[in-house]
Amino acid sequence: MVSTARRIVFAVPGDLDTPTGGYAYDKRVVHELRRRGRSVDVLDLGAGFPRPDAAGRAAALDMLQQVPAGTPTVIDGLAYGVLPELAATVCRRVPVIALVHHPLALESGLLPDEAVRLRETERVALAGARAVVVTSEATARLVAADYGVAADRITVAPPGTDRPPPPRA
Repeated sequence: MVSTARRIVFAVPGDLDTPTGGYAYDKRVVHELRRRGRSVDVLDLGAGFPRPDAAGRAAALDMLQQVPAGTPTVIDGLAYGVLPELAATVCRRVPVIALVHHPLALESGLLPDEAVRLRETERVALAGARAVVVTSEATARLVAADYGVAADRITVAPPGTDRPPPPRA
């Protein structure tokens, strides 16, 4: 059996193979963790995020409650930011690392009241995270200034591209 210290849960809203930049980033993080000898269990929290229905919310919360105590758990921000109750529940049992690609309240096309609600739920959720990983220095500044996350809890991990193989001689 893999020890808890080497095991990580990586929770994503939906299928990790969804062809978007955010899921490609998550997939790469999972790959790199495994390459470094970690056992990573990908946990599909279900579809519908960041606007899950009541059943989807309940199912996601239940799945996260089932994570063994002490198991480091990375939760993609598309789900984490709309589950503020995690700060008072799961975050007290497991070290949660929130992965924020971009603050939800800053997405385009939101109605003003929805942006206010998303900002508040994400702020509460982030307060409970042990650490926060962001994809850029700009997002790090936003999360610190607007969401109250201490700079020493933020790690910037920018997306990149793989180097092409060297040309054949």
